[in-house]
Amino acid sequence: MSSASDLRRLREAANRIRTDIARSSTVVATKRKKATEAQAAAGKSKSASTIRSKLSEAERATKEANTAESKRAELEKKLAEAEVKVSKAQQKYEQDRSNAQTKALTDLRRTAQKSSEQFAPRQLASSFGERTSALSGSEPVRNSSITDVFLSHASEDKDEIARPLRESLEARGVTVWFDELKIKVGQSIRQEIEAGIAGCRFGVVIVSPNFFAKQWTQAELDALFGKKMDSGENLVLPIWHHISKDEVQRHSPLLAGLLALNTAVSTIDEIADSLVEVVHAER
Repeated sequence: MSSASDLRRLREAANRIRTDIARSSTVVATKRKKATEAQAAAGKSKSASTIRSKLSEAERATKEANTAESKRAELEKKLAEAEVKVSKAQQKYEQDRSNAQTKALTDLRRTAQKSSEQFAPRQLASSFGERTSALSGSEPVRNSSITDVFLSHASEDKDEIARPLRESLEARGVTVWFDELKIKVGQSIRQEIEAGIAGCRFGVVIVSPNFFAKQWTQAELDALFGKKMDSGENLVLPIWHHISKDEVQRHSPLLAGLLALNTAVSTIDEIADSLVEVVHAER
């Protein structure tokens, strides 16, 4: 049984005892009142039979009140014991939760470190050069092309937001790495994407259900986070598109933790203006 379910069970048991104590208290009060009223009636009556009847009634009510009081005392003792158990269970639950949070954070950092090691900019550039060298038989070729932003998106979102956003950014003087413009026929898609990420100043990520359904975009996101962690700069700029925070949190807690723009509340031009402010501020 988990500490959470154990704590819940003990709390429910303690609450049941409290309910029983309240009922016993009600019985005590009711019976005491009844006994008092019966005694008062006996004192006022001049009929011997009525006096006997009322005194007998008062006696029964007093006994029932005493019994209820004894039961209440036992319940209060049980409640004290139950509250001790609840307190211990609460401490265990909080400790287990703290341990789980620590483990989750450690796992997250390990994953982030793995991504950083796998997709660090130096390695991206190095692997790009090495593969190019292996193909050409010459010295490694370094891609010196630098762009302001790398626009990461799913192909299904290209017409609705990616292409219009690229046009809006370029109209504002921002250089954009965009796959359909940068990758030519016969070129390695992977090599060009890696070089694009290595040469960008910021990664604009259009986060959508389509984005999380694609392996390429997931690899791009890992690479951008790796570059972010290697450089220590806040270079990942997310845009939420037809997606909720819960969905983003489920797929990528790291991404959900970043302040994002949202197509649900901003136009493409407004989003472009916000991105331009960030890009120009870092120039």
